[in-house]
Amino acid sequence: MLMSVLLFILGLLISIILPRLPLLIFPRLRAMHGGLEPFPSPQPIDDHLVAQLLILRTIWNTSFLLALIPLFIGFAILQNQPGMIAFGLFIGSGWTILSRVMPTTNFSFPNTPYSMGLIEQINELRVGDFSCCNNPELAWEVTAVRCRNCRVNHLKVARPDLGRVRTDGMVGRIRLLLLDGFPLVVSENKND
Repeated sequence: MLMSVLLFILGLLISIILPRLPLLIFPRLRAMHGGLEPFPSPQPIDDHLVAQLLILRTIWNTSFLLALIPLFIGFAILQNQPGMIAFGLFIGSGWTILSRVMPTTNFSFPNTPYSMGLIEQINELRVGDFSCCNNPELAWEVTAVRCRNCRVNHLKVARPDLGRVRTDGMVGRIRLLLLDGFPLVVSENKND
């Protein structure tokens, strides 16, 4: 009985972690995160940030395909003989697919931390002309985009994972796996 439970948990973990690995590995390669501030510093709103968000959106969307692999493997094994690891693969990948297919509160699809609406808002901030102070320098902090000089909020959206090399070790990697790129904190106020 204990062995069956352990096999189920193993299959569950494999199918939940596999689709999240590309987002954990690829953006943190040396060639991928050029021009970004080191973690956890606020990231200036510039063309490097917009390009990184587009790359992260592509990686997040294509990693959805990796969730199909354990789903089909688990289904194929379950067709021939019942096995707890196959059941774990099937349940875990099904859960991952459902979590990405379910719409958000504003019914956007897919349920991604890197939506095109967010990327467009960041790009508008990048090219916009702001007169909040004499020398506006916009940076994306943990909970909002603020001017570094006068501290005025320009966009109240929490910052998702930007694919920067992290300094928080194993705890940070586990947090990235659990959050799947979503911000750690909830946005102060949702903007449309």
